[in-house]
Parts: sequence; C-alpha cells; structure tokens
Amino acid sequence: MDKALRLLIVDDSREDAELMLHTLKLGGYAVTCQLVDTLEAMRTALEMEQWDLIVSDHAMPCFSAPEALALAKEMHPELPFVIVSGEIDLNLAVSLMKGGAQDYIQKRELARIVPAIERELREVEANRMRRRMESALAASEIRYRRLFETAKDGILILDAETGKITDVNPSLLEMLGCSSTELIGKKLWKTDIFADTFASKRAFNELEKKGYIRYDDMPLITRDGQQIDVEFISNVYAVDDRKVIQCNMRNITDRKRAEGQVKILDTYLEARAAELEAANSQLEAFNYTVSHDLRAPLTNINGYCQLLMELCRDILDSQYLGYLQEINNGVLRMNKLIDSLLNLSLVSRSELHRERVNLSETARAVAAELKLMEPQRRVTFKIADGVVVYGDMSLLQVVMENLFGNAWKYTSKKERAHIEFGVTDHGGKRACYVRDNGAGFDMSNAEKLFNVFQRLGDTEEFEGFGIGLATVKRIIQSHGGWIVGEGEAGKGATFYFTLDDQLQHEVLNTEMKKEVAMAQT
Repeated sequence: MDKALRLLIVDDSREDAELMLHTLKLGGYAVTCQLVDTLEAMRTALEMEQWDLIVSDHAMPCFSAPEALALAKEMHPELPFVIVSGEIDLNLAVSLMKGGAQDYIQKRELARIVPAIERELREVEANRMRRRMESALAASEIRYRRLFETAKDGILILDAETGKITDVNPSLLEMLGCSSTELIGKKLWKTDIFADTFASKRAFNELEKKGYIRYDDMPLITRDGQQIDVEFISNVYAVDDRKVIQCNMRNITDRKRAEGQVKILDTYLEARAAELEAANSQLEAFNYTVSHDLRAPLTNINGYCQLLMELCRDILDSQYLGYLQEINNGVLRMNKLIDSLLNLSLVSRSELHRERVNLSETARAVAAELKLMEPQRRVTFKIADGVVVYGDMSLLQVVMENLFGNAWKYTSKKERAHIEFGVTDHGGKRACYVRDNGAGFDMSNAEKLFNVFQRLGDTEEFEGFGIGLATVKRIIQSHGGWIVGEGEAGKGATFYFTLDDQLQHEVLNTEMKKEVAMAQT
C-alpha cells in the first residue's frame, strides 16, 4: 500500500514538479501536493493546510529558496525543508543547511529524494515521540512533586550509594520542626532525628541488602528534643542510572497515646468487672439472706399473731385484737415488699431468652386472673388482636402483669373502669400501650414514675411500694426499648413501651415471609 504524503512544492516549473511526483510515486508514495511560486501563495498554503514536507527550488523569477526557508521557519519551524535545484553554489547550499534546511538534492540526482524524504519523515516522527515522552515525563514529575509536597506523611529521599539526604517534604519538616537546609546533604545517620543512631545506620545497611524495610514503631527526635513515634517504611528504586531510597514516616504518637489510654481503660474495666462480679456475688448472698433469714422471723411473728388471736379471742377486747391484726397485716406487707425487691433484683440480672410472644394472649390471661381475684368489680377490657413481639416470654409476662395490675389498682375507685391494650404510633415508633380511665397522675411529677419506692397520687388510698413500674422499666430496657407514661389527674393514664425496633422488624418480617412461603406450598 502506498504511503500518504502531503507535499508543498515551491517551484515555478510544473514539468519539474510532475517529474518529482512521478519519482515519489515510483518510490511508493501517494502524494497530495500544492505548487506555489510566490511568498503570498506559500503563506496561504501554510495557513490553510497541514503539510508533511516542503520541497523548494533554489531560484525562481519571483521567489527564492532562502525566502521560502525563512517563511517556513517562521510559521512551522519543525516542518522538514528540502532544497531541490538544478545548479547551486556549494557555499549557498551550506548556508541554507545551516539556516535550517534538512537536505540539498540536485535535479539530476532526483532519485535521492525518496530516501531523503523517508529519512526526514522518520526524524520528524522520532522528534514527535521524544517530545511526547518529555511532556509525559514532565507531567509525571509535576504530579510526583505535587504528591511529594502535599503528602501528609513525612518523606525523605536518599542517595542509595552515599546515604545522603537529597530531598525532604514539608510534612516531615513540620513534624521535626526543622528546615530543609538542616537535613539535605547530610548522611541519614549523621542527623539528630533518629533516637538510636546505630539502629538507623543498621537499618540503612539492611535496606541496601533487602531493598525494603518496615518498622511499625520507630522513635524520632524533633528539633526541640521531643520524641515522637512514627511508622517507618523505606524502599529502594532506580531513577535513570542511579538508585534512590525513599523513606515514608507516619506520625503515630497520638495513636500510641490513644492505645495506651485504651489499655488503661481496659485495665479499669477489667477491675470494674471484677468488682461487679463481687457485687453480684454479694447480691446473691443478700438475696439468700432476705429469702431465708429475714423471712424466718416474719414467719414467726405472723404465726404468733395468728396463735394469739385464736387463743385469746375470748379474753382480749376488740382493741387489742385489732393491734394483733395490724401487726399481722404489717408482716404480710413486709413479705410482699420482700417479694417485690427480690423480683426486681432477679429481673436486673436475668439473661434474655428471646422467642415469639403473643402479647394479646398474655394480656387476656392477665385480665382473666384479675377478674377472678375481684369478680364483683365492673371493669371492661379492650385488648387488640395479633400484637406479636420477639422477646423473653417470662419477663414480658411480668411487664403485662405489672402494667395491667397498675391499671386495675388505680381504677378501683371507678364505678365503671375501662382498661385497654393495643398498638399505636408514638413519636414515630410502633409502640404498645396500656390505657386506663383511673386516678391518673400529675405530669409535673412524671419523672418519678419509674423510680423505686416513688409513688404518685394518694399513697394511703392505693396500696403498693412503687416497685412495679421500676421493674417494668428494667425489663423494657433490657430488651433495647423504652417506656413512658402520660396521664392527667382524675382522668386516667397511658403507658407506652417499645422493644428493640430493628430486631422486632427483622424477626417478625422473616417469620411472616416463612408463613407466606408455607401457605403457598
């Protein structure tokens, strides 16, 4: 296939031009050309087209090779320029070559034009490639320098043969608090930045052998004598005909300090865990004491009271019998208080066993028990169907017993009581609730609701110890949820609670998908 060639011919002889084109065609070129013989025509041709080469005659009636060469160098200095002439003074030819012409060919040796053009085109392509490589190298060096200057890690560049520092980036200078003149030109182990000079020289020798070293923790000394810890990475690579060493240093002083604080914290937490373990052991011992040793004298007091009331019923008057009954009632209240405290303690330390729990069924069972205890009361229960959660069944049973028991107690003065259980949106969360139309409470004291031994309302009118709601709160929190109470004195109260929202959503959705899949099969 012929090689394409765009040729600008400066000549006043069309016959000579056609002879040249014939020679080039025989040499394997498909030539696109334009023939010009004046300065203006050549300028226009150079402005309008892109050319691979200019071939010019020496002397023409209105133009000459020196003029053509000057115009070519002015407009396209890299465009090859070859003189083809019949006869020319040798000195003039040399002068034109010095002025930028690439070659001189006599018309009687026109066959030389083909290898001359091939040579010049190769030279042009080589020059273009060299410029591209130089441009790419310059761009690469700029990018490297930009990275070098802006890197947050400290960087040192060393001569691999001498160990002398040849470059240092701003981050390392800032890290060490010194100037580049204090480091550049010095051997690495002759500087004062390494805490252990012998170790730094040994590291350099190791690097020369292996080509790569890394230290996760190396001490450096700043200009003001402070020690900092760095992560040190160094490797050897070639640049042109010499080897260089690059050392990257990352300041890990803050990280080491934080790790030290974490270790201190871990030690502290281990000590606290041991203390908590001891406290739990003491609590278990206390629970045993409460369950057995404290109950024993209460049981004795209760037994003697019952015996005295039986044996002395005919001897003692009603006032003294009333005293005995008050003693007995006090003992019963103390037993209930002990039971409540023990339940609260057990709830705080119970391990959760999560499973699917139907709170609607639990609520109905609790409501039925309350009705059996006081069948004479007129209480309407409204319990939503299908309220299913994922949690500890026994602990959630305690939650429902306490919330329903609370509602049952505080509606005891109502002729027609109403207790409701269901699910609603509260603060953007799916929350269960227990609502009643009982005594309610003043919201200004709501923060006391879930504290142990804190009770709202008339403590004489309604029995209790203020432990039930505290127990409920601990159970709800152990499930990753929250509980709040809202009420108004004389108009009832509502308690809203949630469990771990994300867990509930994931588990129940999974179970629903399984049920749907089973139904489809």
